[in-house]
Amino acid sequence: MPETSIPPPSFDSPDPTLGIKPRSAQSTNELTYEKHNDNQLETLNEWMHPSAILHQSQPYSAAFYGCSFRLFALFLISAVLLACAIHSSFHYQLDPKGCMMTYMQPTYYRLLDFNLENTYTPGNYGLLLYRDEGDDHSVVHPDSLEHLGGTDWAVSKSAKIRPTGIPALFIPGNAGSARQIRSLARETTTAYKPGSKRIDFFTVDFNEEFSAFHGQILVYQAKWINTAIKYILSLYNDHDSDSQQPRPTSILIVGHSMGGIVARTIFIMENYLPGSVRSILTLATPHMVPPLVLDYGITKVYDKIEDFWAKGYSGPNAALTNVSIVSIMGGNQDLTVNSDAGNIHHLVPLSHGFSVFTSAIPHAWVGSDHLSILWCNQIVKQVGKVLADIVDPTRAEQVRPLKERMEILKRHLIADKGDDPSDEIEDEEIIYLPDVKHTFLTKNTIWTNELQINRRKSPHYYILSSPLQHNKEDNLDTFTFLTDQEFGPHKHFRFLLCKDTSVAASASAEADEKGHISSLSCKRSSFLSLTAIPASTSTSTLPLFSNGGRFTGQEFRFLSTSLSNLEPFQYIVVHDKGDHLSSGFMIAEFMNKDASIETVHTSTMRLLFHGLRRVRFPKKPTMISTLRLPNIDNSLLAYNLKVKGGSCKDAKFQPMMKQSNWASHEDKFVVNIAEKVSGLDINFHGDLPYHDKVQLTPNNGIELHFWRDPNCHEGNGEGEGEPLSLKLTVDKYGSLGKVVIRYRTIILVFTFMVVILTLRKQFKDDGRDAVSFRPFGVIMNELLITGTYLRFSILLVLFAAYQYSSKKRVVELYYQQHDPQQELHGKDLTNGWFEDALLGRNESFFWLLLPIFFHVSVGIVAFVWFVLNTMVQLVAPCFHVLYTVVSRDTPYSRAPWALILAVLAVGVPYQFLFIVIFIWLLSVNAGTAFAASTATNPQKIWDAFHINMSILVVFFFLLPFCVPAVMVWIRNGWYKVFDSDQRVDFVFPFIIFVQALARESFIVKDPWKINRKAARWMLDMMMVYLVLMGVRYSWQIFFLTWMWITGLLLLQCLETYTGKLLWAQALHSLGFHGHLKRD
Repeated sequence: MPETSIPPPSFDSPDPTLGIKPRSAQSTNELTYEKHNDNQLETLNEWMHPSAILHQSQPYSAAFYGCSFRLFALFLISAVLLACAIHSSFHYQLDPKGCMMTYMQPTYYRLLDFNLENTYTPGNYGLLLYRDEGDDHSVVHPDSLEHLGGTDWAVSKSAKIRPTGIPALFIPGNAGSARQIRSLARETTTAYKPGSKRIDFFTVDFNEEFSAFHGQILVYQAKWINTAIKYILSLYNDHDSDSQQPRPTSILIVGHSMGGIVARTIFIMENYLPGSVRSILTLATPHMVPPLVLDYGITKVYDKIEDFWAKGYSGPNAALTNVSIVSIMGGNQDLTVNSDAGNIHHLVPLSHGFSVFTSAIPHAWVGSDHLSILWCNQIVKQVGKVLADIVDPTRAEQVRPLKERMEILKRHLIADKGDDPSDEIEDEEIIYLPDVKHTFLTKNTIWTNELQINRRKSPHYYILSSPLQHNKEDNLDTFTFLTDQEFGPHKHFRFLLCKDTSVAASASAEADEKGHISSLSCKRSSFLSLTAIPASTSTSTLPLFSNGGRFTGQEFRFLSTSLSNLEPFQYIVVHDKGDHLSSGFMIAEFMNKDASIETVHTSTMRLLFHGLRRVRFPKKPTMISTLRLPNIDNSLLAYNLKVKGGSCKDAKFQPMMKQSNWASHEDKFVVNIAEKVSGLDINFHGDLPYHDKVQLTPNNGIELHFWRDPNCHEGNGEGEGEPLSLKLTVDKYGSLGKVVIRYRTIILVFTFMVVILTLRKQFKDDGRDAVSFRPFGVIMNELLITGTYLRFSILLVLFAAYQYSSKKRVVELYYQQHDPQQELHGKDLTNGWFEDALLGRNESFFWLLLPIFFHVSVGIVAFVWFVLNTMVQLVAPCFHVLYTVVSRDTPYSRAPWALILAVLAVGVPYQFLFIVIFIWLLSVNAGTAFAASTATNPQKIWDAFHINMSILVVFFFLLPFCVPAVMVWIRNGWYKVFDSDQRVDFVFPFIIFVQALARESFIVKDPWKINRKAARWMLDMMMVYLVLMGVRYSWQIFFLTWMWITGLLLLQCLETYTGKLLWAQALHSLGFHGHLKRD
């Protein structure tokens, strides 16, 4: 098609018909337009054709938007996708909310005596002592108190407090308050056991600093915490205490959010007191990666503490040998911190710590958001019990030995085994059967006992014969038991393992049948300890809740153990002490474990398009059955499970399900599943895609465990008693929200890639051979129509494919050389820096996200371009005076220099200066647009305007790296600037560059041909880095741009006579000789 001179439409036209062509201004006060009234529809059709834009040669003498129908449509699609993703993250695939409020009567004593003269802090930090109703307030003398208002009191500097308990310190997180400890402290006080000591909770007031936005704050807070720990321990040395109890030498630490990172950072500070911290408990802490990777300082702190903790457990004298740490995450309700980042299995061996989700904590079984994890009663009650149990006032460390401490932590936070934590079998107990009431239960694989109120007032023994004694043909190898009663040595029921002592072992089976046994030798065993699980009844809606949101707290007790663990015992005995006052049930079953497990291997693509169906599950009804899905191991996808059947009219309980995850302790219970018409949400957390060190296990994927009454066999009742019917499908809309949570910074990186591609095209084709500079939007439209953006996104997919295949080979090679069952703590199975590229480790299906992300980023950049161009055009008429000031023909053109240098002298963060520079460039562009409307030959000014607007778009996408630090500076009162932020060199090139743009002395014309290529090469290098490392280390974008701007300034200097002279002298010194020509 021949070239056409049809102008593209501009949104700055007041005519809605698009057939408007901007021209240069004809007056000093307004931009005039020439209107094409004839054949407007034909004009539009020609403009819509790609060739109309690709062959546009008319100079762009206006503030063109350059928007086409395709670009506008892409923007709309991007906006819809982003809105849907955000809506999905807030409303879909979230754990049900079921937190109960915690109530307390708090009092806070601010310790003014703790006044650091040589403070590390940028703000006003403080140390408080928490006291609740029932606590000992005598530790503070009433005469030394000053009421600060509400529940706050100040303890005078001259006064000494006299705590007598066990010291603990709470560290709040980003913008957190010292008062957030009140719920946990209240429940810990409630869990106090007579004979022990209460815990003295000290809490830190960080003035609600934004610790997630700046790495230097983490360092300051860690140093301050170390000093506070020394001060707290000194309080226990300043007064006489019980001579039988040693004075504390260490302190418990509880950290919320970034407070958990501060707790880990104190170990690498020079003022750390060795041995002062033995146990750390973190809540909703992003251990693996920071929530926002916008600051170099935070990345540096994370790298240091990761390196220290990775080495801290090796060697006999390692710094962390006796330190335990537990990470508790809230799950998908936490939209502030990605719970994937809370996994510490890559940092800490299982002997020293673990990660657990609140949905898996026994007696809680509830998800929580970022703040409710601190006050949710079900959660803080269990955490309070943990803290009360791990302390030991008889030891100077104030906590139990590491092994014992970890057993208590696991029992309370992973699986509650009741009152019998011992692994040892107790002393022998002889039961003479003629003297007690008893019932023999033989040969049946299922035993059900329905209890009535006061049914028996005397003890009764139910004796179950092990199938290993009389029926080995059915391969029954597992004993399962479910009840709604409590079992234990001090409860109404207990389990016993027994052997026949009245007949020979060879005749025991016959004696069993005839009931000729006279005595049993019995013992209690930890193998018969029951685990608490939520009750599932016909009225259950959530774990521990029933219809109407009523909290019931009703629980079941469940046991599953291998019969081989019970040998050489022949009988399992249920001892009913006969004094129970409630009704209930007991169900026991002998089963074959392998027959109750079904493993299904499927692919992501098959699940996406076809789903997974199981009409009869399991094939043979059992009380508990398991569906293993080893290929579902990517947490980016969410699923929906529809369940039918599984219940009957006389069922003792309703079917329920537990979802287990391979990467961490993330169990989720769903009760009364047959009543969930809309299906069950299936989602989980796994490893983060950009972390180098992961804990790989051969058993990936998820497991779905189903409980159902084994007496509900098929055909029992009308339409009831049917086997479970399962249908698993991918929740496509719910999965959108998972992408937002995990890849929240990828849009920032991809938008910058789009800007670089567009800017590169502008530097390559425009401003040479008498061709004017084209607007940024016009170039975007051209790249979209020619498929450049699409081709680039396809290249990203090909790169991701090679990355995935390389990673797969590394893992396979490792398993060929090592035992796959061994613990992989600290093992680096990555392929070096290659693992940090793009989306990290993901299966091939997720490569499709790359072109989607990239084209959404194109739409975002188009929107930003539209907004910035609109702002400039709206402000332009108001800048007549400003343009006079910044005109290159006046001596006041250096006014911006003087203003910014004056601000530098005062001392502000370089991030704040960059924001000022952005506003300055915005005003320069507005003044340039107004100046073009007054010029008689405005084309050169319009060329400057178009290149300046492109630079303005670049600067806009650098603002996210500056705004957080400015927020920290403002929050700290404007008066303290971190040393790492007081860097004039980080903004000086930007100042010179914008000054050059303001003087219209940075137009890239033919004399700059070689330098133009160098500028494009630098952009190419930036693009390569962004592809390889940009998503994980996004903070580098600012410094990459700094290097590019500095390079442009150096290249521009080489075009001056002085620059050429210096260049010639440099070449001469190297042995090259030539002549210098003056321009």
